[in-house]
Amino acid sequence: MRNVFFFVLVSVVFCHAELKLEATDGENVSISFKTAELEGADQVRITFTRDDQKMLIARYFCDRPGDCRVLERPGVSLRIEEGTASLILLDVSSSNSGLYEAQVLNGKYVSEIQATLVVKEPVLSSTKDPPQTSSPKPPDSSGHLWLWLCASLISLVIIGVIGFLLLKKLRRDREALPDAEEDQKTPDVSSTESAQNKRKIIAQIV
Repeated sequence: MRNVFFFVLVSVVFCHAELKLEATDGENVSISFKTAELEGADQVRITFTRDDQKMLIARYFCDRPGDCRVLERPGVSLRIEEGTASLILLDVSSSNSGLYEAQVLNGKYVSEIQATLVVKEPVLSSTKDPPQTSSPKPPDSSGHLWLWLCASLISLVIIGVIGFLLLKKLRRDREALPDAEEDQKTPDVSSTESAQNKRKIIAQIV
């Protein structure tokens, strides 16, 4: 009986009101456990209970005064600051829903603070359409290509017509040269014939 009575005297447990928190899938959640027993606490244990399975996820302890350390599971961060133990859960999901309990051990005193977290899946609204983002379209080069082809074809046609006209003119000039030479020769022939006729007439008179 003395041992039991002594144990009751040295182990005093303070229970605080349970916190209830809600979060959305993918958020970072901070759970604040506030108690005056954190001042000079030797150890702080954070446990997580889900489906009757309890596990230690973070622990703050001091080997000696001024030499304290924190052990944490991945995705969990524990900060001890001025009477508050802040548990930070990163990128929560439905698997993080459950009961979180902080046990603060300060000599013969044990303080327990509980918090229940419920993580909800994001609700997709069927009435509102998601905002549509329009990306600038690259300039259409097909139109410029067609214009360039049309201009090239028109230029080729014009050059062909000009070349055809020049060739036709050169042919005409070449055909006109023999006629001009014949015209130059015919006056000489007629002048010689008229001179001969004059000589005949003079010979007849004499």
